[in-house]
Amino acid sequence: MAEIFARTHLSPTQARTVAQRRFEDAEWLRKSGENARANGVFYLGGLVIECLLKAALLERHPDMQRPVAVDTLSSTGRRVWNLIYRLHGLDEMLAFLPDLQKRLVEKDAKERTNLFRTLKSICARWTIFARYSPKTEVMKNAADFLDQVRELKEWLR
Repeated sequence: MAEIFARTHLSPTQARTVAQRRFEDAEWLRKSGENARANGVFYLGGLVIECLLKAALLERHPDMQRPVAVDTLSSTGRRVWNLIYRLHGLDEMLAFLPDLQKRLVEKDAKERTNLFRTLKSICARWTIFARYSPKTEVMKNAADFLDQVRELKEWLR
């Protein structure tokens, strides 16, 4: 069996490396220009944000970077562990990252950007269930989404 299927505990650096690889995968699909590949761009773009939020959670909770007995964790600790290793709810992850939210809000106010609003929008809309969708998006929308991801990933590092 391929080693990519092994369950592992990630460091923040590893999670960011995975995010960059998925971004490059999404970019490659976007460059095809084929509408049939647009869903893949959306899905992989969301995974980029997921990996970057998980990296931030791992930095905030360094004890989660190694094996832990989940049943010994506090209820908050169990929730964070689940967000990192089992769940995919971007809005829930963001809720556990108040420092990141504050940093983006301050940047938006200082530089008149909309990073926080863009991130909140992606977190509210994107779900892992995109991988099962029988509907097909158009590449123009997928490319716009990936442009948002590109801008955000620079600030989520």
